Amino acid sequence: MKKVCSVKDSNFNSKKHIIFICDHATNNVDKKYRNQFVNTKILDSHVAYDIGAKSLTLNLTKKLKQSCIFSNFSRLLIDPNRKKTDKDSIVSSIFDYQIPINNNIRKKEKDLRVKNFYNIYHNNISKLINNKQKRHEKIFLVSIHSFTKKNHTFNRGVEVGLLWNKNMNLLLYIQKKLSDDGIHYGRNYPYSGFHYNYTLDKHSKNGLIDNIAIEIRNDLINNIKGINKYTKLFSKIFKELINGR
Repeated sequence: MKKVCSVKDSNFNSKKHIIFICDHATNNVDKKYRNQFVNTKILDSHVAYDIGAKSLTLNLTKKLKQSCIFSNFSRLLIDPNRKKTDKDSIVSSIFDYQIPINNNIRKKEKDLRVKNFYNIYHNNISKLINNKQKRHEKIFLVSIHSFTKKNHTFNRGVEVGLLWNKNMNLLLYIQKKLSDDGIHYGRNYPYSGFHYNYTLDKHSKNGLIDNIAIEIRNDLINNIKGINKYTKLFSKIFKELINGR
């Protein structure tokens, strides 16, 4: 398997700098886990990773000359956007899928996943943030996710969700820009940033660093055309943030 996470670091000299974070970038699992999946289709579904999020993250990072960090392991092993003690950090079922390898998981196995995936990922985020704070007057943390449009229990029409908790600075800025561009967005939708914002809460020191989680409907970024559209949209928004705010 690839290393636990990847970092794209920019040396672009500016007063303000964005670190893009992609918690659910890939569906990668070690062979020893992959062989235990009865239904391998699950690895290609949204429950294994956030479809389109990694490509969008990389595009924005490159276009804006900023930095990013993303996971190289599936959230089916352990979800880095949860507290390690949360019951849903390792799920045995989600939506209509069963994940037998996570049924009655033993403490020893959970501790191994925390050590080999979770802790390494978060330690690297902390290092990246510390390095950037030494080089820039102000940094922003922007987490990129995607969400499913519909299943038998819901049908979501919103294009973009903005998840926030204790710091509203980026929320207020971005929602105005989205409104100006006629984008149908939701605040703390389709999930609440009060409950599902662990990575940003932890690394922003509970809101001391301006931060936002951006959720984009995955049917809108599941191909190159869609990814390019939202790259252009958010590049414009974040370029103005870096240069003009």
